[in-house]
Amino acid sequence: MIKPRLILCGGVEVAKDDPLMAGRHAIELRTHGPQANVNVRLEDLAKIFDQHLSPRLEDLLEIAAYVYTADCATRRAGNWADDDTTEPWDRDFHFVIPVRDVPFWGRNDVAQRLVEILKLLSDDKFAFTFSEMKDVPPKQLYLEFGELEEWPFYGVPRVLMFSGGLDSLAGAIETATAGEKLVLVSHRPVSTQSSRQTNLFKGLRQRFPSPMIHVPVWINKDENKGREPTQRTRSFLYASLGAIVAVSVRAAGVRFFENGVVSLNLPVADEVTRARASRTTHPMALHFFGAFFSMVLERELVVDNPFLFRTKAEVVSLIGKNNAADLIGLTCSCSHPMFQSKTRWHCGTCSQCIDRRMAIFAAGLDQRDAEHDYEVDVFRGPRKDGYEKNMAVDYVRHALELSRMIPEEIAARFNRDLGRAVRFFSKRSETAQQFIELHKRHGQSVETVVIQQLQKNAADLVAGKLASSSLLALVAGQEHQVPVWHRYADRLAELLQAGLPIACKSHRPKNEPHLQEICDGILKGHNGILVREFPFMRWGSSLTKPDWSAEELRFWVELKYVRKKEDVRQIGGAIAEDITKYGDNQRNVLYVVYDPEHLVTDERDFAEPILKRPTMQVRFVR
Repeated sequence: MIKPRLILCGGVEVAKDDPLMAGRHAIELRTHGPQANVNVRLEDLAKIFDQHLSPRLEDLLEIAAYVYTADCATRRAGNWADDDTTEPWDRDFHFVIPVRDVPFWGRNDVAQRLVEILKLLSDDKFAFTFSEMKDVPPKQLYLEFGELEEWPFYGVPRVLMFSGGLDSLAGAIETATAGEKLVLVSHRPVSTQSSRQTNLFKGLRQRFPSPMIHVPVWINKDENKGREPTQRTRSFLYASLGAIVAVSVRAAGVRFFENGVVSLNLPVADEVTRARASRTTHPMALHFFGAFFSMVLERELVVDNPFLFRTKAEVVSLIGKNNAADLIGLTCSCSHPMFQSKTRWHCGTCSQCIDRRMAIFAAGLDQRDAEHDYEVDVFRGPRKDGYEKNMAVDYVRHALELSRMIPEEIAARFNRDLGRAVRFFSKRSETAQQFIELHKRHGQSVETVVIQQLQKNAADLVAGKLASSSLLALVAGQEHQVPVWHRYADRLAELLQAGLPIACKSHRPKNEPHLQEICDGILKGHNGILVREFPFMRWGSSLTKPDWSAEELRFWVELKYVRKKEDVRQIGGAIAEDITKYGDNQRNVLYVVYDPEHLVTDERDFAEPILKRPTMQVRFVR
């Protein structure tokens, strides 16, 4: 757990001896005044909007902006911009926010619902203290009116969230094709997204006769507040903007467009777990959004997603079927928008870029998605060790597993995830079956594209013209067949093999605890999910604990130190006992045997009982 944060908003002051300050790192955020470091600007809104932005909605806008800014500026397993400390993944926020409508925001049920949403989205801890706003800023600070003097869009069924990606484009096209008026709301955290969203909207307006308006909202922070790439509370800010605009145009609800595979976001691998996995349009998140905004507005506001049972490839196909494939090149799907170059809009290495390219090829629209728009070619380009290679391998592995598993296997493996997804549906069993069928179609689609790409690039693969770290080369080398925890174990073993002999060259460890300390130094900072001596697992009447663990992989590491010849038999006996304990508890285990004197003379014989278990590996370090 990182050091808890106390977020002081809007100029609120808290005494140094106030209990709220105890053990917390205080950060000040302001949306107005000379010391403002959170920028909020709504553009292209008719003046009538100002008449409908109630004090409570202004509070909502500021609360969402403060939460988003604190999220962006607080690094997970990294640094807050104000210091150089390196801290683990989870975070703890307590916000002190001055508001205009204290009676409402001070209600326990309102705070509980707000915390419930943010916890789901980010896996962080949140608490709020609301006080009366003394310095109320003029409303004009939030409004920059465009050329429109009237608002011709009252009564639209839904306000449409328009990210500028493929799915939101397909949704806008479907809505326009149906002859409905479009009110498109976008969040622009950085200027690089602005031009592409603007050009995409212009393309839509030129193509379809339906009346439409684009409401781009600028909300960002000062650059000196650091960068946290996950930004999971952005979806709360995004949905809040939609709700505020929905009120102004008297819409019945807010509509997201996101394919169901991304909405459910079943765990692909350890690189996309917990808050790393976006829950922006997860069915639970949409339900919570609707309930919370209905509470704020004191009327029902529906938040939905019509693409929940469609794959990415099926969504992209809609663009082609509606003769708008030429607009694909104006969309952006990359998860790293803050790091885009001026000439390329996609990194080509993140899961979103892989997903985009797979779907476009599956839909037969690859000619509309220029290769030069990617920093790295998704299929042929080189990938860095670690995240980039793992993401490519795990994406393919996950899709192929979905394609080849029978429905009952998918249901069993992702039982918890499916249970959460159908929680608020009336026909849970039928809905779960729809989700299973959806994921099988996705897996089959990806498998088809991968096979086609392997066939297309077979000559270059054989000739060695493809980077060995490319997605296609990794798949051709069957890297996707290797379990995730195996790759993780190999990575740790490599670090210890490289580091231990050097660290112990002059002075050998005195005992096993001393050796563990040395290994800790080597592994520290390598991976935040490797936790020293956690968790404790009950076995009979004793407590058994591994030397290190990565629970997201159900993976444990046991370190053994061979100092004298008689240790070999003793360690072998201890491992034999551990094999039963750990295996029966469904743990993946790596045994690291440090044997500087080569006292284990027959490695094959020593390793045989370990390797009989498919969930266990052993590495000798000398």
